[in-house]
Amino acid sequence: MATELKSPQQYIYDEVFLTSLNLGYDTYDYLPPGSTSYPFVFVGEQFDQDVTTKSVIYGYVTQTIHIYHSHKNRRELTDMMNQIKASLRRLKSAGPYSLAIRSINAQTMMDDTTAHPLLHGTIEVEFRFN
Repeated sequence: MATELKSPQQYIYDEVFLTSLNLGYDTYDYLPPGSTSYPFVFVGEQFDQDVTTKSVIYGYVTQTIHIYHSHKNRRELTDMMNQIKASLRRLKSAGPYSLAIRSINAQTMMDDTTAHPLLHGTIEVEFRFN
């Protein structure tokens, strides 16, 4: 029985997750409970578009990364976002796939869904793989 490779999307997700961990951030693949201490990173939504040719599959993956922190720590949140973006720009491969970043978009907003006001940063990074 041959071992099947992971999908390019899973390889990319794993690399993004590992990037956050390697930076020393508490990183989750789900939104953790309210008792979790701040800051933390949640590697969330992923959107993909495969393009098939006669001999090659390539495509695009947009990965959303969420960063949550206390509203009093804007500088630390934006530093975290910048470190994550810089590390993602250095990614050139994910498993057997070559990567190139097409775009990175980031946003910082207030989050009032808890008893204490938070800052919620999002990074959307679009990768091209082949």
